[in-house]
Parts: sequence; C-alpha cells; structure tokens
Amino acid sequence: MKICALCIAAVLGISGCGKDFDAGGFAQALLDLTFQGEIDGAARFMEDASQTALMQAYQDSIDRFVAANITSGMDVGELKTTRFAELVSKIFATMRYSVGETEKTGKKEYEVTVDIWPADVFVKFQQMLTADSLKMAEKIEAGEYESETEEETDQMILNDIINHAYELLDTAYMDVKYGDKETVVLRVKEDQGKEYSIDENDMNDLIRKILRLDEM
Repeated sequence: MKICALCIAAVLGISGCGKDFDAGGFAQALLDLTFQGEIDGAARFMEDASQTALMQAYQDSIDRFVAANITSGMDVGELKTTRFAELVSKIFATMRYSVGETEKTGKKEYEVTVDIWPADVFVKFQQMLTADSLKMAEKIEAGEYESETEEETDQMILNDIINHAYELLDTAYMDVKYGDKETVVLRVKEDQGKEYSIDENDMNDLIRKILRLDEM
C-alpha cells in the first residue's frame, strides 16, 4: 500500500447562503466539519442541510480517504474498514489550523487566510509501511507464509498486511509531530444559485499541505 496525494473534499458539495455573509465563519465551519466532525457551525450556514446530512458528509469523506489511501484494492472486510475509519477520524481531529483575516475581493467574493501546522502522521506511516513491506517480502521469500493452498497463503499475507498497517498508523498517530506554520488562502464566492462555497482547488491544497500528502 502507498499513501497517495488524494484531495478529500468532505464538504464541497454543501453550500452556505446569506446576505451579510461571514466568509471567515463559513471557512471555519467547513474546516471544523472536515477535520473535527463538528456539525453545529456548518448547520448555521447550511439551513437546507440536516444534522444527519452534515454528519454523513463528514463520515463519507473519512470513508473515501480510507478506501483510497489505506485499503485500496484489498477486501479487508467491514469490521477492519470501520476500525481504520475510526482511527483516521482521530488523526484528522489532531490537525491544527487557525482561520485569520478575511478580505472582500469582489461583490460576492472573499479571500480567507488560514494558518496551518502540518502533521507528520502519514509521512511516518508511509516510512514505516515501506520498511515493514521489505520485512514481509523477506518472510514470503523464506516460505514463512506457505500453506496448503495458494488461496490460504494469500489470505495469511493479506491479514498481516492489514494488521500491521493498522498498528503502524496507530503508532504514527500516537507520535504525531507538527511542522512550522504555513499560510494558505481559501477563496469563497457566491455562485449562480446564490450559494457560497469554497474554491475546490484551495480546499484540496489545504488538505494536502496539512496532511503532508504531497510528500508521499
């Protein structure tokens, strides 16, 4: 497995509206929903979205991240997938960010400054996973996974890969370190439907940087 630079956009399909629009508060609400799973702030801006829908949007983003970055291409079962999702949720909740100044750049357009402190969880996870893969390759070469059938052997290897991956990710999470502050800008604007949203590329860029996915 290899962590890829996937841009998760947990809440980009949900928009906010209002005459005197608080772009900074909107950005804060979406970031809190994306990383903390907090729905109260988002609910204030998204009158048409129920609390259930907002929580589902958050959970869907976590599930997509796990499917694309951790269990991709492997049939690991619902239970183990759920365990990974729960761990990723905990990791996301440790992300550090601070919404700063908002500048109005157009009639219905704003730029919101956000300070972030990138976390090394997935960088460490990738490094440990690579080292573990080399050890497993040696065990396979030595015949330590031989069983009565090829199918049983493959299943033994898969189980070890998944179990080790969870343990390594948990270890990386428990030893998380943060880098120096970086500043990103989120552009917020009203669309033709008179609803506000954050620029998708800006949101994805923030997620890549705070999770350090570009270093994978």
